[in-house]
Amino acid sequence: MPFALPNEKSKPKSETEAKLAHITRHLDKNEKAMVRKAYLLAEDAHKFQKRLSGEPYIIHPLSVAEILSNLEMDCETICAALLHDVLEDTDITREYMDKEFGPTVTKLVDGVTKISEMKNQSRENRQAVNIRKMILATVEDARVIIIKLADKTHNMQTLSHQAEHKRERIAREVLDIYAPLAGRLGMYGMKAQLEDLALSHLDSVAYQQIKEAIAEKKADREERIKVTKSIIESKLRESKIRAKVLGRTKHFYSIYQKMKEQHKSIDEIYDLSGVRVLVDTIQDCYTTLGVIHTIWNPVPGRFKDYISLPKSNGYQSLHTGVIGPGGKYLEVQIRTQEMQNVAEYGIAAHWAYKEKIKNTKTIQENFHLLQNIAQMQDEGADEKTFMEDLKTNLSVSEDVYVFTPKGEIIAMPMGSTVLDFAFRIHTEIGLSCTGGKIGNKPVSIRTALRSGDQVHIITSPHAKPNANWLRFLVTPQARSKLRSFLRKRDGEDEPAEVRTETAEKEKKNDEVVKPKARPKKEEDSSPHWEVEWEGQTGFDTRFAQCCSPLPGDPIEGYLSKNHVVSVHKRGCPSLHTIADQEENSGRLIPLHWKSQTENYSAKIEISGSDRPLLFLDLVSGLTRAGANILGAEAHTASTGEVRDRFNIEVDSRELLETILSDLRRIPGVLSIHHIV
Repeated sequence: MPFALPNEKSKPKSETEAKLAHITRHLDKNEKAMVRKAYLLAEDAHKFQKRLSGEPYIIHPLSVAEILSNLEMDCETICAALLHDVLEDTDITREYMDKEFGPTVTKLVDGVTKISEMKNQSRENRQAVNIRKMILATVEDARVIIIKLADKTHNMQTLSHQAEHKRERIAREVLDIYAPLAGRLGMYGMKAQLEDLALSHLDSVAYQQIKEAIAEKKADREERIKVTKSIIESKLRESKIRAKVLGRTKHFYSIYQKMKEQHKSIDEIYDLSGVRVLVDTIQDCYTTLGVIHTIWNPVPGRFKDYISLPKSNGYQSLHTGVIGPGGKYLEVQIRTQEMQNVAEYGIAAHWAYKEKIKNTKTIQENFHLLQNIAQMQDEGADEKTFMEDLKTNLSVSEDVYVFTPKGEIIAMPMGSTVLDFAFRIHTEIGLSCTGGKIGNKPVSIRTALRSGDQVHIITSPHAKPNANWLRFLVTPQARSKLRSFLRKRDGEDEPAEVRTETAEKEKKNDEVVKPKARPKKEEDSSPHWEVEWEGQTGFDTRFAQCCSPLPGDPIEGYLSKNHVVSVHKRGCPSLHTIADQEENSGRLIPLHWKSQTENYSAKIEISGSDRPLLFLDLVSGLTRAGANILGAEAHTASTGEVRDRFNIEVDSRELLETILSDLRRIPGVLSIHHIV
């Protein structure tokens, strides 16, 4: 039976009328009527529901709509905010909503609505499934996540009515997921509010201490800001620059983080406030920076230019740290009013200032993060993996800016490697990547990128993607693409009939002579890299000293009479000399490396001519190449000959060869080889 829309002539209470008038103040007449219609439907649909506080439920959607109205969001978004719990909690159908408010409002509401048919799943799984659904909907329309963030903000404002264990769980979810999402989308005002609200529930003692300390120092802080503003305004007037100088106080959670990171009390944190200078043009931003640096000495390493290189969420500003009045550190941010709007509203500025914001391309690049996360939606990625990748990606607060060989700038999360960059360009380039060049210097696939690097990817048809790559890949799209490849390669996506045929084959193999299972030993100096023969693993293996095979090398084996497999590089002359003997006929067997989840150790021996700092240069070279040094020995003969040994972690032949190539270029190195 269709739901009857309430009589639109029925008047809400005067307090509600005032709130609706405030919520719709920026909308035209027809849009105001549509919002009122949405409110009346929501009020009637929720009329028998109460919040935990005992208040009528309608207060929640009305408050969410008010938060979005303060962002000056459009009519469809505000209608969806008023109706965002209607599909989930009432008898209203999607068909009815679509008829009354149109498909866009319905899609927005549906994107925010939780998936309810998950009664038998764990809370963690339900959380992951709902976040996946929201992100997929957000990629189609970013307003979905803006509504969800407003919804979370009001829920956090009224969280005290929940049980303590629920408060902590919800606050942790907000701190791990929703606040970082707001930051990645450039909505820093909402991010700060969510973080402070979460902190008040997760560490109420620290929150109260910071709150009281901020209140106590308010007078001193305001006086210092007043003096600072006066000095800056006077100097800018002399330079004929129109500017608005604002004081700002760090939000509680950022102070809390600094206290933890620096192991300081609130009394030892001096940069609780700073100033922001708003000017008319980009040229004025740089001129103002010069003026600031003539007034006070800049602090080395504290200047950041986010105007020339905007953050991936569209944020632009100049940041500088100076020794300000009274010899105390002062942070100054310089930006235009348009940049300020983007910094405050982030992606929401696309709707709030669509006629005023010129750089819409930068704002639309906010979708990049969500598109990356959406690529984790492949069928094989379980909920736990999805949540781990999501949290890891969101925890990276900064970007690095690297250049393609053609000079195109690409923003990557801090910590991204050469291999992440390869997958960013194309899946096939990532899967065939064996290393790269930064400038003219060869580097390994593990090498972390730094801002300003110009990266050229080296590929090979003989590249061997393996599960160990997941240990150092940072970006979710790269991890997802690699997992998808590994599943297909290892047969997890095989049809049932293929799996049945494989099972039959394995059953027949049980009837023939097989390699002997590896005996368990308390100590064994030989490497225990896993190889497989016709799907079997765990048999006793010996790695041949004649050719020293490493993971990534093509290999084959010799099955001895006592059922031990000797592993050689494919084509090894010693192996074929043995196999050519008549009594050994038929004992060559095909082998493959089994995908690994751990690194392997390899020993490197370096001969060279002694010189000052040679050993230090070798250690630095290994570190830059992405190697993990497990052990080192240095020997220098009286003749000046150096013989150094390093035990390092490698995951493939490609990485080892890149490392050897790097070390050979170090002055003083005469020869280098690896030993097993």
